Amino acid sequence: MDHDLRQSLNDELHGRTGLAITAPTRITHLAFTIDEGDAAPWEHLVALTALLGLPPPQEAALHLHMKIPGGLVRFERHGEFYRLAVIAEGKQPSGSEAIDLLPPAWVEGLPGQRLVAIHTHLISARTKSPDDAELMRLFGHDDLAAASVAHGDAQIWTDFRIGPDSFSRWLVQDKGLPPLRLGRVIRRIHEIETYRMMALLALPLARAAQKELRPLEQELHDVIASMTEEKSAEHDATLLARLSVVARKVEELSNRTNYRFAATRAYAALVEKRVTELNETKLRNYQRIGVFLDRRFSPAVATCNAVTARIEGLAQRSERANNLLRTRVDIALEGQNQALLRSMDRRARQQLLLQETVEGLSVVAISYYLISILQKMFEAAGGEWVAAHEGLIKLIGIPVLMLGVWLAIRSLRKRAGS
Repeated sequence: MDHDLRQSLNDELHGRTGLAITAPTRITHLAFTIDEGDAAPWEHLVALTALLGLPPPQEAALHLHMKIPGGLVRFERHGEFYRLAVIAEGKQPSGSEAIDLLPPAWVEGLPGQRLVAIHTHLISARTKSPDDAELMRLFGHDDLAAASVAHGDAQIWTDFRIGPDSFSRWLVQDKGLPPLRLGRVIRRIHEIETYRMMALLALPLARAAQKELRPLEQELHDVIASMTEEKSAEHDATLLARLSVVARKVEELSNRTNYRFAATRAYAALVEKRVTELNETKLRNYQRIGVFLDRRFSPAVATCNAVTARIEGLAQRSERANNLLRTRVDIALEGQNQALLRSMDRRARQQLLLQETVEGLSVVAISYYLISILQKMFEAAGGEWVAAHEGLIKLIGIPVLMLGVWLAIRSLRKRAGS
């Protein structure tokens, strides 16, 4: 019996299939982040088919290739963003881009916030390789990153900048790659840009977190310095309260930044992997793509990783300080409890001694009253024998009576104790 998820899990390998691309081609690549209140990208894609008079997709999917007049649209849905690529095949009019194949109003209404927008021009091997003047005319400056990729079968140029039209640009020249391999090269450079931007979403958060960490680190330093001083229990309680505030703020900061920083590490790893897959070699005097990113993108990722390490280190140090201080407070409380127990023991002994003294006096007092009562009874009897043996009766009766009273009080105390 097949597992319920067998088909869908197997189809994951084939969802993002490569595209066979031939030069010349122009491609516009867009990536949008999605928030909870944004419209569903898939519904907007269905609306495009209605505008273009195409049959709508059969069912909602995470990936879609759709033929449109003059080219192809590719849609991919990811966890926190989606990507849209428009491919215009063949030679295009000067000044036009692939995105011009889509209705402008529909493009303006794409849900989410645009994070990546790239125009990629793919030229064939028959076209002369662009010289410095042509690259200056296309990009507007000479601060470019370039490389020969795929073992020399393609060349790429970019400046990683957003132009006046809000798009960045890549120029790719095919040097004889098969269409599928050329499609994979195009896909890799678009993924480098997309994952690079997604990774950098954490950089403003890291800078803001650095400002929050400084006072927390100073407060922890002050508390630890104060722990070296032996003072009263109230002083330790105050330090413990300050440590609790630091620990709470660090935990809140960690919860607020953990997801974004973890995502940055994952996206940065993907960028590094895609750059490695390009198999770059140096092209004229330009910096390679990997070198450019290593010098300008890697420090930003390192900043996010450093802030993550600072948060984790601060949390660990505050926890250790909290444990040390609680241990000291517990030892002080144990000493106080021992002193209290010794005081209670002394009081119990005093109370026992006082109780025994009171019991002795009670025996005497009760015996005295009983003897007086018996004496009155004997006098009332008025017998000669009683009168003749009064001294003997007192000599024998008083000890017996006192012993009886003492035994009665002792019996009552035992019963009360049980």
